[in-house]
Amino acid sequence: MRGSAASDGSVWSRLPHELGDAVRPRIPEIARACIDAIAAEIPEYSRSFARGPERAVAVERARRGIERDVDRVGTPWMWQADRLAGFRGHGREAFHNGLSREAVQAAVRVSSRVTWRWIADIAREAGLSGDVLYGAAEGMFADVETSMAAVAEGYSAAEAAVAGTGERHRRLLRAVLGGRMPAAETFPELDGLIAASGLPVPERVAAVAFRALPGAPEFPPGLLPEHVPADPAGDPPAALTPAPDVDLAGLAGLPPGWTAAVGPLVPPSDAPESFRIARRAVDLAARGLLDAPGPVIWCRDHVTTLLLLADEFLVAQLATTTLEPLSGLSGRRREQLAETLLALVRTRGSAPELGRQLDLHPQTIRARLKKLAELFGDRLDDPGERLRLELALLAEQALPDQG
Repeated sequence: MRGSAASDGSVWSRLPHELGDAVRPRIPEIARACIDAIAAEIPEYSRSFARGPERAVAVERARRGIERDVDRVGTPWMWQADRLAGFRGHGREAFHNGLSREAVQAAVRVSSRVTWRWIADIAREAGLSGDVLYGAAEGMFADVETSMAAVAEGYSAAEAAVAGTGERHRRLLRAVLGGRMPAAETFPELDGLIAASGLPVPERVAAVAFRALPGAPEFPPGLLPEHVPADPAGDPPAALTPAPDVDLAGLAGLPPGWTAAVGPLVPPSDAPESFRIARRAVDLAARGLLDAPGPVIWCRDHVTTLLLLADEFLVAQLATTTLEPLSGLSGRRREQLAETLLALVRTRGSAPELGRQLDLHPQTIRARLKKLAELFGDRLDDPGERLRLELALLAEQALPDQG
């Protein structure tokens, strides 16, 4: 049985081939305009569609969708089963990526509106009649309704397939750490992921990154409260909490081979940054560049090192160039002068003061200060140079292989 105009494309089939021929070369531009509008108007898409690989994928998907629709122009009875199946897939994908139903349906509306404006302008430029414009509008509006219904079907199907708090928490983690957390002021109900997770909307959250060495035992049950969204064995292994000092106390019982890093407390919209810093801390600890008294690394206790090592190449260059006057010294002599130089630039103390700080005789300090004056000259009296020297010396300590 043949479907209605809204479902089988008969509206589009009555339009002249000239419309499709005029629109087709402009499809890449239309696709980019659609994604730009979605990113600008729908907060849940703003981060992922603004730049990077997710934007490129979205533009390509939009291009294919517009091309598929334009192919219906002048083609009798082209069925829409594949097209609607695609939108059902979009709905399922949106659910599993932590997007709200409202956001993905809004994206359909925005994309259709932008596409229609472009088609209308192109049709006018091509000198096509008002009847053609009217027919295109009728087809576009029919498509919006069927597309949104298909998205809702796919979303509902995925939602129905999900069971249990653990899966809801994993979805919440993927959404928040992926930068798709709806802001409270733009989505006051939060009746999607946040409500489904059973959690109140927090003012601040801390992300947790986990690392398990090969052969480490499974993550023990009971280390984290049930209300904490956590997926220590996921990809990526993560957790999220608004009260890290309370909720994460059990992580002190992590078995050998496990490490956890707790990122800074931030607004939920900045949770991806908290997670990025936590993952960086886990990586540095694995290389022996962060010391922690147990299996849990609190990033708040390592801010200086994390800042210094945010760009290891750059900080290594700083250490190499700034401390070049020490490069010709032997290992032990260099270490002694570097120790004294760091105390000097930090305190500007006298020889007796530095001697007490370093537990050395003032005369030893005076000899070292004389040598440092020969090596660094007026740089020791310049506040900006002293700051560079302190940063370089701290960087050298953080990256011992740069010494």
